[in-house]
Amino acid sequence: MRTDTKRMGTKGQRAALMGALLVVALGGTGCGSECVDPFDCRDQGTPPEGKAWACVEEKCSQVDLSIGGDDAGTDAGTDAGTGTDAGTQTDAGTDAGTETDGGTGSDAGTDGGTGGQCDTVPRDEKLGTLKLQPGFSVAEAAPLSTEVVAVVSTPGPTYSLFALRTTTTARDFFALGTWPDVKLGEAALDTVLAPADRAVGTTTYASYFLAYDGTRLLAGYTKSGGAGSVAVLDPVARDVTYVSAPSNYTAAATTDTFFINGSGLDTVSDGLGVYALVTSSKPFSAVKAVSFPAQVGASGFSAIADNGIAVFGYSAPETYVNLAYAVSASKLATAVSTRTPVVLTGEPQLDVGSDFNNATGFGAGVAVARGAYDANFTFVVADVSRFQLTPPLVGGQPLSVGARESVLTVADTCTSVDLLSSLGPDLLVGVTDANGRRLVRIRQGQ
Repeated sequence: MRTDTKRMGTKGQRAALMGALLVVALGGTGCGSECVDPFDCRDQGTPPEGKAWACVEEKCSQVDLSIGGDDAGTDAGTDAGTGTDAGTQTDAGTDAGTETDGGTGSDAGTDGGTGGQCDTVPRDEKLGTLKLQPGFSVAEAAPLSTEVVAVVSTPGPTYSLFALRTTTTARDFFALGTWPDVKLGEAALDTVLAPADRAVGTTTYASYFLAYDGTRLLAGYTKSGGAGSVAVLDPVARDVTYVSAPSNYTAAATTDTFFINGSGLDTVSDGLGVYALVTSSKPFSAVKAVSFPAQVGASGFSAIADNGIAVFGYSAPETYVNLAYAVSASKLATAVSTRTPVVLTGEPQLDVGSDFNNATGFGAGVAVARGAYDANFTFVVADVSRFQLTPPLVGGQPLSVGARESVLTVADTCTSVDLLSSLGPDLLVGVTDANGRRLVRIRQGQ
């Protein structure tokens, strides 16, 4: 059973709790159960205009979309993902399956610009009705399949892109071409699912992240009860390794190291935190790199800036609002080499000012998608903001976290943001409206 409380408002949390109690009392969810809450229906695809997915009598059904109910905007703290709502860890270590709102294309909380008042609203060819803020500029844009939930790029100057595609039955790695000539490959590079989890009838929940360590790709998934795995793929050699990773939620990478936000990795299991998978030699080695407080709501988001400074987070207990802290590259490297985790709350905190549901590197800083959950438990992005991260000038001093800079604001329900990723020093934003879905490249400077 999934109890995705991390993305729910007060009403959703109470409903999930009652559902959990009923399952305990009755001994299971019964045969033929398709869903427990609306987030189990994310793989059904984008609903039509004015509709949203809901779980009705344990079946995924389309219902009328109404934004702005009693809970709208007030229960903002409900997620910790892909890309982007990557998933769900209901408490320290019992992930009910992960799905990141970071990039499903159906997470916009909008009519997609396909009808009604949006037909007459002027829109930019690339940004639609999104508003670009001073200090940033728009470069190229490229079409993007609605089945792509996460994107990652190789280092420049030529950027090869890869994608994570999810459907109701598959979780696969795909080549996406060379920027800006983006096109989903005709066949998958490999599957994210380990052999034991490919059998018909096995329920898995995609973790909507995709990371790249300079050679290999990493994606993951979970199953009911918190079990999960990550797949490490060399896209050139077509060699894939599957590693146990309970409650994997988000991930980021530096050269030859993946950092996975979850509750364990391989044989290392020490509660929620960030675990490092060192891939420089085989067999890969695992170590806990970052520790969270004893009491957290759930795991959270992960991103790494160009200068190596990492941002990791978790959701606060009770409110489930996401928090984020910055960790220097040197501290992270020391934690991995000495197997002594960094205490995250001892590091500088980002003053995000609201909940957020995605994070990615943006030059020497990170970008986050800020917003809140509406009455349908859909995360509605209000703006994309950036934080500059500066290494300490003198050893031993703390790094510096800059003030929040707004990059893009969402003006209405006609254009939505549903994915964030990096392209060298620049930002890639997944945009969806009546003109279709696309990736838009945003640069610093006018």
